[in-house]
Amino acid sequence: MTSLLVNHRVDLKDCSIFYEQGGVNSSSTALLFLHGWGISTEPYHEILELLAQQHSLIAPDLPSFARSPYPQVIPDYESYAKFILSFLEVLNIKQVHVVGHSLGGGIAIVLSNLCPDKVRSLVLVDSTGVPSASIPEIIPRRAIEMTAQISIPKLKLQLVDIPQVFSHNLLFNTGNVIQALLLSLQ
Repeated sequence: MTSLLVNHRVDLKDCSIFYEQGGVNSSSTALLFLHGWGISTEPYHEILELLAQQHSLIAPDLPSFARSPYPQVIPDYESYAKFILSFLEVLNIKQVHVVGHSLGGGIAIVLSNLCPDKVRSLVLVDSTGVPSASIPEIIPRRAIEMTAQISIPKLKLQLVDIPQVFSHNLLFNTGNVIQALLLSLQ
């Protein structure tokens, strides 16, 4: 099957953002997908392809993750959200439906708060940034969730894709992987 997604890159003032774009070419509002902690859009590729069958879709690798290099530590959700706003401005995108997973959800919350006219709707999937429990309660729960990912039915995704992207990010973007973990825990 031919991919519905095309790889692109946008150069911002401080960094380059790699993204995948595709789907239904219409005047409808695009879906903006923000990935989770420690990885990139790559492990979500099958889901992104399914979404692109029905919707216009934009899925960036967050700055400093995978194919979007950024040499400095990104301190908070607001800084990530401002990168995403700059990214949308360069693409001349006026409004999006945002889907944020994990860390991407925390960024999506701040993005919708910073620029509510740009975010038409917001879907949070296992999102960070929503206070629900103390750190001592969250750490064991997240450890169980991450261990449960071993049961993902797609062996290649479970044993190759996610570990490969995570290992790359941990090796080459250590500071931001750790900082994003701390943001997630807070």
